[in-house]
Amino acid sequence: MRSICFLGPEGTFSHILARKRFGERAVLMPCPTIEAIFDRVLGSGHDLGIVPIENSSGGTVYDSVDLLIRHARRVFIWEELALDVRIALLGHRGQAVKTVFSHFVQIKHHAEWLKLRHPKARLHALASTALAAQKAAQSKQAAALASPGAADVYGLDLLEMPEAGQPVNVTHFFVIGAQARNAGARSQKTALVAALSNVCGSLHRFLGPFARQRVNLSRIVSRPVPGQPQTYVFFLEIEGGPGSPVVARTLLKAGSLAESLTSLGTYTVRRRYKS
Repeated sequence: MRSICFLGPEGTFSHILARKRFGERAVLMPCPTIEAIFDRVLGSGHDLGIVPIENSSGGTVYDSVDLLIRHARRVFIWEELALDVRIALLGHRGQAVKTVFSHFVQIKHHAEWLKLRHPKARLHALASTALAAQKAAQSKQAAALASPGAADVYGLDLLEMPEAGQPVNVTHFFVIGAQARNAGARSQKTALVAALSNVCGSLHRFLGPFARQRVNLSRIVSRPVPGQPQTYVFFLEIEGGPGSPVVARTLLKAGSLAESLTSLGTYTVRRRYKS
């Protein structure tokens, strides 16, 4: 049976998203790192992985981009997913909160709120919000700043939402597999890896066909090539797929202006989920 690999442990935002996308009956497999997800997908040949690609407040997840570039032609994008990343205070209803666990970023981000709401609580930073929820579940007077979805995983109560009324923080993910997938007529995006000559104007010339044919670039990321100083490749996302004659012509012309142009897949963009 196919497994869905995610960045673990259970209770992470990746885990919550995997459950929402693939259902409670799916075989979900936690992995300790993003690279471990790629290794599992490549090693099995049939498992899928969910990897974060971009956060609306933290920016690009370069580990995922670099691994997509490294494994171009071996790993393909099947879908793009998005999750509203919300933080809740999880604990035990009716109990005083004496200790709060979370990732250090969340503790720092919510320091003033914690001082106002729980001034006597001791704050402990852990490696992830999921580990924080695990720790909070072990003590009646402990709480965790974690995903609301982690409450069900670890048997906690949702006590408060410290970010209520604030702008939504969204993380985008890719579902990846070891075989290319035919996205069909519903395809919405195509991801590419472009290697260009290290000469003046090469990027400008490469992007010209996209501008002239009005093919929108939704993402472009420059990454260094290991072992080749001042040499870069580009990870790009465009709207549409090669099934469109306009996109097909654009890719043909752009490919003639690049040293290499590799497709990472044409895929659908699913609706945004709430954590």
